Amino acid sequence: MELPWKTKGIVLTAPLSDELDDVIKFIDEYLAPRGFNMIVMQVRYRYQFKRHPEVWGYDPLSLEDVKKLLDVCRKNNIKLVPKMNLIGHQSGFHNEPTDGILHGHNQVLPDTKDGLLRAYPDFDEQKDTREILYSRSICLSSIGARTVVCELIDELMDVFEADMIHIGCDEVFNAGLCPECLKKSRAELISDWINSLNEHIKKRGGKTLIWGDRLLSTDTGYNRWESSDNGSDSAIDMLSKDIIICDWHYDKYEKYPSVDIFANKGFKIMISPWRDKESLDDFVSYAKNHDTGHINGILMTTWCGSGDLAKRLLYGENGRWIHTEQIAATIEKSF
Repeated sequence: MELPWKTKGIVLTAPLSDELDDVIKFIDEYLAPRGFNMIVMQVRYRYQFKRHPEVWGYDPLSLEDVKKLLDVCRKNNIKLVPKMNLIGHQSGFHNEPTDGILHGHNQVLPDTKDGLLRAYPDFDEQKDTREILYSRSICLSSIGARTVVCELIDELMDVFEADMIHIGCDEVFNAGLCPECLKKSRAELISDWINSLNEHIKKRGGKTLIWGDRLLSTDTGYNRWESSDNGSDSAIDMLSKDIIICDWHYDKYEKYPSVDIFANKGFKIMISPWRDKESLDDFVSYAKNHDTGHINGILMTTWCGSGDLAKRLLYGENGRWIHTEQIAATIEKSF
């Protein structure tokens, strides 16, 4: 696929320890030859943080693991960007077999807290609720949460030697519910939180990336995952314009109005498709035709284990997750 943009990126999950070598080979022998020049690595809490070891997630990367990933990326002129989820996606279920990835769920069920809320239950927006829809959120009124999160950002950016970090902020359905948070609108809560993290990142010379779904209203025609039905979309007018928006859409639409909305609001964006080849093609085509110079590139999302994807595309092994085959086939055909 011919792309007019400089940045050609892909989201990979932090590899499991026994799949690190496969992922390094995948970067070197598959992604680099196909022109990928950015990897956004979904770390969450799967790093051996020195300052806050209490938040370690499942099978966390070591310092040495990260340096090996950095080495192969530098060799191939690939920018390696760490990613955390720093509002929602603080809980979920592991894939089966366990691959270290937490996925939300569409039923009200008990769930597994990820590292931050497991270590600091008072940071949970719904701390007294045992069962929750989809995933838990950080309480955006918590000063303590903001302090710990900024310290985690600092350590992760230092270890990855990064001048950019993706802080997630997608699919936030359970924010603005506690008594303190209810004193503000969801748009104010979310924009204040993101702007404060962005200011912290800027002070250390970094750039902030976020997902764009909470900044879009369902009036745009997007579904409630890809846009907001609870008023958070007004945050689009409150956010700093130096934040880069990753505009993700996975369903097939006749048009993708978010591309135009973000342009009109003065944001730089990256377009982010997923597993469906037809919707990817339509999204890319629309973006090409509606680019006002505000599109930095493409950021392909995956959401299967990076080792799972690597072994499918390098060795032809069957994927463990139900969507791995379709994701791999779309990457093969599109890039």
